[in-house]
Amino acid sequence: MKKFSRESLSVAVIEWNWVGHHPTYFSHMVLAFEEQGCNVLAICTEPEQAHKSIEELRQHYNLGPRAKGVSEFRQLILPTQRLTRILRGSIGAIDLTIRRFRAIEAIAKRWQHESGKTLDLIFYACIYDWDFQWFRYAKPFLSFPWSGLYLHAWSFRMPGRPHPKTKRLPCPEQIFSGPLCRGVTILDEAVTIRFAAATSKPVSVMPDMIDCRLPQVAQWPLAQRLKQWAKGRPIVGLFGYLQPSKGMVPLLLASQDPRLSHVCFAFGGEIEWPLFSSEERRTICDTLSNGQNTWNHLMQIRDGEPMNSLLSSSDILCASYLDFPHSSNIMTKAALLQKPLIVSDGYLMAERVRNFRMGEVIQQGDGEALVAAILKLTDDSATWIAKTQPRWTDYLHEHSYERLIQTVREILAWT
Repeated sequence: MKKFSRESLSVAVIEWNWVGHHPTYFSHMVLAFEEQGCNVLAICTEPEQAHKSIEELRQHYNLGPRAKGVSEFRQLILPTQRLTRILRGSIGAIDLTIRRFRAIEAIAKRWQHESGKTLDLIFYACIYDWDFQWFRYAKPFLSFPWSGLYLHAWSFRMPGRPHPKTKRLPCPEQIFSGPLCRGVTILDEAVTIRFAAATSKPVSVMPDMIDCRLPQVAQWPLAQRLKQWAKGRPIVGLFGYLQPSKGMVPLLLASQDPRLSHVCFAFGGEIEWPLFSSEERRTICDTLSNGQNTWNHLMQIRDGEPMNSLLSSSDILCASYLDFPHSSNIMTKAALLQKPLIVSDGYLMAERVRNFRMGEVIQQGDGEALVAAILKLTDDSATWIAKTQPRWTDYLHEHSYERLIQTVREILAWT
């Protein structure tokens, strides 16, 4: 295999999702590859937003002007499903997958031709099982070495259980097979050995990155309105991309418990209405409309200072997710802001909360336990912190930009 110096390596970072944590991950990865001296081709659906975000992060980390890697941004226009009688179901999904990855290849080859450089690696900033379900049919059309972040190690945390979105058993062994795949990064440090054994690929752990810029609450009207509405009462916050797995409905039901009438509950972020049942939608609408202690802003909230200002305004962050065995960067946010967390037992988040003493762990879907945890954390938070001694600083170090740089160095060593 031909060897390259880091200064001569060219890497394409790919992202077609642009909600929730995706822009943050993408921007950090592009920046980290740049700082290792790589030429970076940044391909995403919102290149102007990505460029702005990367420059803001560069200033935040005091990195100065770009002196090493040279980045170029290209827009990825996703192909649409061919709605014909022939290309429905699996056949249509396979066709869509092939055209998506061929579109990425075309952008990469055009960049090579225009720049005169050789692209050494394609890095997918997020690999979901459902996006790569039919990836094996696209592999014959691919020519570049590749790697990526496999976001949800579902099959290692819930073996034998079909994924709720695809209704199929995830099979990362199929995704990462073949000589062009150079290695895999994952967020779940506890399954690294099993993942490497199953895929026969090098595996590295990626920190769960956040945009950690901290504003003054008064600088952001939305957070200011939340604080004014609460009138000094403790605030339990649930923020982000709101879907059933976030535990929104159980938290809404808990908010109506008479024992918590002195607590405010804040819900913020874009809500994925079609994923909720009709009964759940009624509960959400009725509680948010009629609840005396519920506040909401059900629109997309940009990561960074806008989101961090709302999180900072809260006293407790609720992350008691449902059937969610994965990592969540809300934990990194909680460590940064030193906010106690409530999480569900059984999986990675509970393991981390116990290890770093960052909050309370409850049984998934247990409404009484959720109420009890909120009461425990709001009645005397100072005593809880003094007794528990959370390891927020240690957790933040494990999921820092410096850790990301280490991971990127490992990725580059695979090329």
